Amino acid sequence: MEPIYTKVDETTLKMTAEVPVEQKETTYNLDFLRQQELDILKQKNDFVEARNAELEEVRNLIAKCEELGVKSSLEIETAKEITLEEVNPIIK
Repeated sequence: MEPIYTKVDETTLKMTAEVPVEQKETTYNLDFLRQQELDILKQKNDFVEARNAELEEVRNLIAKCEELGVKSSLEIETAKEITLEEVNPIIK
């Protein structure tokens, strides 16, 4: 059964929903819900803003590494393998 929503008074909504073995009835104050929505949106925006700042910092560090010629371990290993193959070609 879908939840049933009822207006209790000018500022309150009641939701009645069936839960297996029990019935759940919760009342919500509209002012509280609107404030909760604003609080959640602010937290979400703050989180995204913080992650964007971290991402920008990491990208700047990667750019500096590339600018200064800093290599990753994988690049170094790949370069070593290529050099070894050139020095010791596979004999058929």
